[in-house]
Amino acid sequence: MSAKKHLIILILKLLESESDREHPLTQRKLCEVLSAVYPCDRKTVGRNIKFLQAVGYPIVKTPKGFYLEGKSFSVEELCFVKEALSVFPEREGIDREALMEKLTDLMTRIRR
Repeated sequence: MSAKKHLIILILKLLESESDREHPLTQRKLCEVLSAVYPCDRKTVGRNIKFLQAVGYPIVKTPKGFYLEGKSFSVEELCFVKEALSVFPEREGIDREALMEKLTDLMTRIRR
């Protein structure tokens, strides 16, 4: 995969896992994180975000940065599911501890 395509996918994945309405990411922050993998500048990140928006990704620009709209779960919804799981009776074939860890990981990534 070419480096430019790789960068576009990395930006999308970061917006998906690290941002939400309350925690948008600036172009500068995206650039800092991405530069560890692929050297880039703020303008390159901005052009790639515009490309992703043009092809239909619901990336919202705010005065504080960008975030990907329409994620599967909000932090509040994940908290609800985690609480419900803690009182739900044991069920064969479901590893409650592993599921709780996955939910906690999702919550941590969304809150960053």
